[in-house]
Amino acid sequence: MDGIVKEKVEKILQGELRYTSANLAFNMEISKMQRRLKSGSVDMETCIKEMEAFLAKYPIVAKVDLANIAML
Repeated sequence: MDGIVKEKVEKILQGELRYTSANLAFNMEISKMQRRLKSGSVDMETCIKEMEAFLAKYPIVAKVDLANIAML
């Protein structure tokens, strides 16, 4: 994940930007990370690492959604 996309993903996770994927699993991952951040149980860096791990498992999702996020 490059710097610009990472910055936008952080904003999505913090609720500053709104993004909805066509992929339900990715939407669920975003929601899970948002809840965990809000509760204070994890920090942003942990969420980013988990998001990168998720995207590594699903490269097609990563390709499409990261390109869409970059255009936000």
